[in-house]
Amino acid sequence: MITVRVCIPVALAFVAGVAAAQKSADFPPVTLFKNVMVFDGVEEKLQDVDVLVVGSKIQTVANEIPKTGTYELDAETGFYQEVIPPIGAAYRGGYTILRENLRGEEETVQAPVTVIDGGGRTLMPGIIGGHEHVGLPVSPGELAGPDYDWQYLAAASAAGAKFYLDHGWTTLREAGGPSEGLRRAIDQGLIPGPRIYTAMQYISQTSGHGDMRSGYAAPHPNDLPIEPWINQEFFRLADGVPEVRRAVRESLRRGAVHIKVMAGGGISSQYDPLHTMQYSVEEMRAAVDAAADWGTYVMVHAYTDETVKRAIEAGVKVIEHGQMITEETAKLMAEKDVWLSIQIAFLGEEPTPEQVALFGEVTAAKFRRVQEGVATAIGYAEKYGVKVAFGTDLFGPRLPEITKEFTYRQNYFSNVEILRQATSINGELLQLTGPLNPYPDGTLGVIEEGAYADILLIDGNPIEKLELLTDPANLDLIMKDGVIYKNTLGQ
Repeated sequence: MITVRVCIPVALAFVAGVAAAQKSADFPPVTLFKNVMVFDGVEEKLQDVDVLVVGSKIQTVANEIPKTGTYELDAETGFYQEVIPPIGAAYRGGYTILRENLRGEEETVQAPVTVIDGGGRTLMPGIIGGHEHVGLPVSPGELAGPDYDWQYLAAASAAGAKFYLDHGWTTLREAGGPSEGLRRAIDQGLIPGPRIYTAMQYISQTSGHGDMRSGYAAPHPNDLPIEPWINQEFFRLADGVPEVRRAVRESLRRGAVHIKVMAGGGISSQYDPLHTMQYSVEEMRAAVDAAADWGTYVMVHAYTDETVKRAIEAGVKVIEHGQMITEETAKLMAEKDVWLSIQIAFLGEEPTPEQVALFGEVTAAKFRRVQEGVATAIGYAEKYGVKVAFGTDLFGPRLPEITKEFTYRQNYFSNVEILRQATSINGELLQLTGPLNPYPDGTLGVIEEGAYADILLIDGNPIEKLELLTDPANLDLIMKDGVIYKNTLGQ
C-alpha cells in the first residue's frame, strides 16, 4: 500500500506539464478540483462538491476536501486524514511519498500536487462516442481500389483520434474499422486520443452492406489466391453458419471486444437496397453464439423494422441505427433489453450536393427515407423505455461535424437526457463487453469514487446551454486517465 502525504499551500497552484510528470514519476500524481459545479453523468442538478484524482482514478467526491495543511492520503482508497508534521520537518508544498529504497531503507520522494480552481465552471465526465469509425478515416469507396497507402490511413486515423480528444470525446465505441493498433498506440502514450473499444472488421454477407465491389465486379474476393486488402482488414465477407462463425472468431483473435454484423441494406453502399434482409436468423445466431463464447456481444447495422426484428430473434444486443422501427418492435426491444444506438447528425436535414454527386440520387433517396423515421423511432423508444445510446456515425471528411449530434438531438431529447446518453448511459453500454473490456479497473461516463478520471471543465452550464459542447473553445480543461491534455486556466 502506498501512503501519500499531501501538503497543499493556501495559494492555489496551477501546475503545467502534468502528462510529462506522470510519465516520469514512479508514483501517482494527485489533482484536486476546487470551486466546481459537478454534473456526475446522472443527476439533473449540478453538485457543489470537490473532486480528488489520484493517478488515473477519481478517489474522492466530497464537500470541502482540504486544500491547506498536511494530510496523509491512502492512494488506493482515497481516504485521507490530517497529520501533525514532526517538529522541524520541512514541508514546502506538494506531496510526499514514503517508500523503501533498494537497500530496504525508508526514504521520501516529493513532487508537486495540482490544485485546480475551477472558478465555478462545470466539471463533467468526458464524452463517450457510442458509434464511431476512427479506424475508417476515408470513405469506403476510396478503399475499394486495388491498393491504398497504409501510412496515410494510419496518420489520418491518428489525426482523427486527436480531433475527438480535442473536442472532449475521451472514449469511442468503434462500430467497425481496424482500430486495434491505434488503441494500443494511444494507451501506450505514443499519440493522444480517446480510449477505444474496437470492433475490427465489419462482417457482411455477399452483396451486403459490407460488399464494396462494383456491381459487375468478379470474381468473389474469397475466391482469389490473395484477398483484396480491403477484405482482409475492413470488410469480411462471410456466407453461411461456418463462415460467419469463423469470421467472428478471427475478429476476436485480432483484438475486437465486440462484433459488428451487417444485417440489412445501407445508405452509402451502392448495390444493396435499403429494404434488403441480410443474414438469416441462423447465420446471425452463429455470430451471437461465437461472441458469447468469448463473453461479449453482437451489434448489427439495421434500418428497417424487418431486419431489426430478425436480429432480435437471433439474440443481438444492440441495434445500430434503427430509424425505421415500428411501435411493436420498440416494445419488443424493451422486453428483450435490446439497445437502440441511433444517430441523427449524419443524416442532416437534406443530402448535400456533394453527397448526391458522390453517391447519386439513389443514395439521396435512401437518406430521405431514413430521415422520415427518426422522430417516430425515438418516440417509440421513449414510450417503452428502450435504452438509447449517443453516437455520430461520422468519419473521414465528415468527422468535423461530430458536435452537430448535440444540436440535432435537441429536437427529440432534453439537454440532460442527451448529456446522460453521452456519458453514464454509454458507459453502461460499454460494460456489455464483459471480460473483454479493455478498461476493466474503473467505471466510465460518471463522476464518482472509483471511476476513471476522464474529466471536462466547461465554461458554463451545459444542462442549460448544451451548445457549449459544440465549440471546443468552451472546454477549458480536458483530462483523460488522470492526465491533463488541455488546460487554458494557466494562472
